Amino acid sequence: MTPALHKIWCDEDEHFRYEHFADFNEWLDSEEGQAARIDYGVDALPQPSKALFAGDRNGYDEAFQAFREACRHEALGKSWFQEQLGDDHWFQRNVDHFIQLVDLMVAGAVVPFVGAGISASAGFSSWKEHLRHQGKTAHIAEERIEELLAAGAYETVLEEIEAVRGREVFINEIRDEFSRNPTIPDVVWRISELFTDTVITTNYDRLLEQSFETGEPGRVQVINGLNALEQPDPKKITVIKLHGDIREPKRCILSKNQYDEAYGNGSLNLHKPIPKLLAYHYINSSLLFLGCSLSNDRTVQVFRKIREGMGEEAEIKQHFAIEQAPETKEGIAQRNAELAKLGITPIWFEKERYELVENLLSLAKNELRHRGVAPEPLPVDEPPVKLEMDLSHFLGDFIDLMPLLHWLHRAVPQSATGQYLSAMQRVFHAHSFATRQTDENLRKALDNLLRVLSSSPEFDGYAHGKLSVAFRCLQQYLKSIGEQNYLDDDFEWNIHELLTTPVLQLEPLLAHKAGGNFDYHAIRLISALLQHGKRQHGSNKAFCELSGAVNHEFGDYIALSLAANLGLTVPDRLDQTYADDIQSLCEDAWDNLDKPIDLGFVERVKLVVTSIFK
Repeated sequence: MTPALHKIWCDEDEHFRYEHFADFNEWLDSEEGQAARIDYGVDALPQPSKALFAGDRNGYDEAFQAFREACRHEALGKSWFQEQLGDDHWFQRNVDHFIQLVDLMVAGAVVPFVGAGISASAGFSSWKEHLRHQGKTAHIAEERIEELLAAGAYETVLEEIEAVRGREVFINEIRDEFSRNPTIPDVVWRISELFTDTVITTNYDRLLEQSFETGEPGRVQVINGLNALEQPDPKKITVIKLHGDIREPKRCILSKNQYDEAYGNGSLNLHKPIPKLLAYHYINSSLLFLGCSLSNDRTVQVFRKIREGMGEEAEIKQHFAIEQAPETKEGIAQRNAELAKLGITPIWFEKERYELVENLLSLAKNELRHRGVAPEPLPVDEPPVKLEMDLSHFLGDFIDLMPLLHWLHRAVPQSATGQYLSAMQRVFHAHSFATRQTDENLRKALDNLLRVLSSSPEFDGYAHGKLSVAFRCLQQYLKSIGEQNYLDDDFEWNIHELLTTPVLQLEPLLAHKAGGNFDYHAIRLISALLQHGKRQHGSNKAFCELSGAVNHEFGDYIALSLAANLGLTVPDRLDQTYADDIQSLCEDAWDNLDKPIDLGFVERVKLVVTSIFK
């Protein structure tokens, strides 16, 4: 979620918007902007940009648009494309793709995927160069190493080095290379400013963590690829290190055997943790590849297999790659087509001008500010919303519930099924007041079941993996209460069995279990969702209409949670005095479900909830 820009200077007459254009203001006030200052008659004034903004808004906007266009031309390579390819066709594609990327960044939908090229900007060797160093340390013929590298057989290089000199030599070389603490390059700072939720990387070094933790130790959660399905801490920035962390070199994925174990031996196994994680983000996020070669490595193989499994008619998220451009029209068209098959939209930069990656991210940062969004993290000691202690621990959780409360006791239209289930998944994914009194295995089962039902109307390898996790959680719950279960059965359940078997297991519990507690209502909700899943599994590609049972059971569960934790009875306690306000806020929450939460909205919710308690 990207925070709204804090207001400074003057809030009247929209003067606070002046700060949205900090890059332009700095330029206009500098020596470089003198010609523009003279043109608009503000050169002699002490603060030219502020004077122009306040005194001649049309002139300010005109000068800003010219500046903005010049910045885009420079960062997106207009001159280079014209000189190299003879026209501006690919430059215009660059502009279009860049705007599409920024639109998704504003919505908080982009997750960066950081490769070795970013670490190389800090002085670390590229992965290819590192393997050359490894070959020298292992005293393998240089010709042999170059032959394998030219063929893209990086894993074979790893295998041969380990076979000749052993794993310890390889680990020591990795430690020597990637445990250094170099100066953090600007491109990494831009990443840490633009993305403050989740970052995925194949790199072993700690550049990303160091940039995020500057001035604030402990704000980063590192998830090792070997624990790829570890629960993210919603209060921290999550850095997912797919292939390991240099602080634990023995847990790094280095050799071909380890890659086989992580991704599948002989063929990809999408049920393994790393492919599952990649599948989740490929399906649910817009990935931005930075410093990635996107050749035929294991991660690309995963994306390709997922894309092929979804079919040509499936709607997929738009992914992006900032990538150096081939130098011919034929080359750029061919590479563009290769990336398109992976669902990736390229934003090109001039070959070997790697500093332009940082320029493009800076341009994106400024574009966000122009739209009134602040990409940099807000200061910890000055939270944007100052909440009283009795509200702070549940207000965010309550806001997560509001899109669902919009449909309380109402039929959810078929077109909204996926979005509604996705909103429900958010509630059960995080630890909140709404779920804390529910058995942890039931909560996890709901989380994984809802991931399947909300991500796609079709059931693929990703769905099978998540259903298997939900099934196992239910078996653990049944075992914990002394009921018959399949926890220890070594059996490969198919999707139909994963959807039907738990329903039969849970029916006796509902018949004999006393109603009124959280686990009872969670079980009823799980049963309703499994029944919906069975209908979806046998349907066409579109999402099925949600049965009233799902909405009803979720309503009962949430009513119990609100009553137990907040003393609210839904809907009676929300009398007419506040009903209109609550309904309006819940409608806004639904309409803006996939957009960043505006701080003004948070304040409105806080005001209404405080009034209810009073």
